[in-house]
Amino acid sequence: MFDYISGKPTVVDENKLVIDCGGVGFLLTASIGACVEHGNKEYAKVPVYLAVREDALELYGFRDEAERKLFMLLINVSGVGAKLAVSVLSGLPMDTVVSAIASTDAATISTIKGVGKKIAERIVLELKGKVDIFGAVSTDGVPNATVLDDKAVLALVGLGYEKKEAESAVKKVYKTGMTTEDIVRAVLQGL
Repeated sequence: MFDYISGKPTVVDENKLVIDCGGVGFLLTASIGACVEHGNKEYAKVPVYLAVREDALELYGFRDEAERKLFMLLINVSGVGAKLAVSVLSGLPMDTVVSAIASTDAATISTIKGVGKKIAERIVLELKGKVDIFGAVSTDGVPNATVLDDKAVLALVGLGYEKKEAESAVKKVYKTGMTTEDIVRAVLQGL
């Protein structure tokens, strides 16, 4: 029904994005990546998904089309609803999620808040052969792209950094195994 919403982002919070479109504010439940990508723009064109439930209509927003495609795969897994799918997209960088699924690494998926061991195993089992469309993983399951911690970027933007400046700073200090807090601390300390 809806493919995208375009307009001025007026409210940006963790997993929440409001887009003013012709005087109407559309509330999107969004991944952290979408909040970082679209939050500081004067004009944003956000890919969306409309979830129709018995008691509500909910819009979900995404960073780009690839993130929406992964969301669509996730919600088709038994036991994974739209909100849990957004948690998965927000809990780890997309490349890491795709890599974990491709390499059947349910332990990595289960580190995401709200995702238990059984759900993680089901995600990996049901999506293993379907994530190759993203092309972000090598044959050994290791991400080819640089992993960017979207939560760290969002935190730095909240502290007053410009988006590009925050992304650059995160890329500069990021080392494998760092937590969001470690990354933000390293950026603020100028390491």
